[in-house]
Amino acid sequence: MKKSRIIMGTLALAVAAVVIIACNKEKAEIKTSAETETVSKEDDMSTYLKQFKEKMQSAAKGNETLSMEDARWHLEAVLNYTYGDAGHQTSDVQCDTLYCALHTEGKEVTLAQLNEAFEALSYDVEKAYVNCDLPDKSVLAIQASFENESKDGDVIVRSILSLRGLTSFTNTMWFDSTDYWYPCYYYGKCGEYVGQYVNERGAETELTRMLNLRVPQPGYAYGHAYYTDYEEFETAYYMDSYLVDPLSPCGYKIFKETVYYEHLPHTCISPDEMNYYLGKGVELMNHYAPEGKVIVSCRYEWNLWTNLLPYDTFHDAFFKYANVHYTNIGNED
Repeated sequence: MKKSRIIMGTLALAVAAVVIIACNKEKAEIKTSAETETVSKEDDMSTYLKQFKEKMQSAAKGNETLSMEDARWHLEAVLNYTYGDAGHQTSDVQCDTLYCALHTEGKEVTLAQLNEAFEALSYDVEKAYVNCDLPDKSVLAIQASFENESKDGDVIVRSILSLRGLTSFTNTMWFDSTDYWYPCYYYGKCGEYVGQYVNERGAETELTRMLNLRVPQPGYAYGHAYYTDYEEFETAYYMDSYLVDPLSPCGYKIFKETVYYEHLPHTCISPDEMNYYLGKGVELMNHYAPEGKVIVSCRYEWNLWTNLLPYDTFHDAFFKYANVHYTNIGNED
């Protein structure tokens, strides 16, 4: 009887061990399955792009193809996921235009072909970053478009790389008593400060810097911030009644001047007027924001209608918007 009990006890232990091993194996299989499960970009953009990038760079990607628009979107998104580091206060934005050839299969692009374009653009992005002399620099945005489709279906990829930085002189959020500026940067400061910063800075460059300082920065607690799905809006004072303001120095929320003589410039924008346009710039970037998207950057450009006298000179305002995402700290490529 005692021997029988020993045998039964041994069998029970053996069964328990088999059950434990089976359970552990099942858990391991579940864990492995969960780790390799493909997620959608709607559920988790960063994981989706991480998995897509790994698949695109894998030797086992096969002959999988994407439509032209899907290829453009994925190329742009993976570039931003890889290099984007937008969660910083910004005063200056430096833009470079990058080009590369993208070979296609008719109206489709294979993952191998897309990876070739990604590698070529990655080299150019990294080279432009090294050559950029902005302080506290990082990649703000990369926008890709397909151009110049040839007879064999190949295209040229045109990418706008925006690098950001924070200059040391931006130690105030408002213009001070010395900020008298001509509308265009060619002419620098005016009034009693005439002759300063000629061909270097002007009202539109200073408004651009000050307004970018006011762009809300994406939270950094979840990792590097990066953008996808860009949209850009350009103001047009002659078409948009929202820009009219009777209390404005010029009647509009952006600078505008009618010039009756050929010699330019005529107006010297005072510090109070600069601060007016700066405050309205914040209003405009919020007003034109597409639903669900955040502001990426702002830019003012001096423009001129040159048909017949009188001329209209004015500042165009450009606002770039996008969807914001985050990579996970400690889980980045």
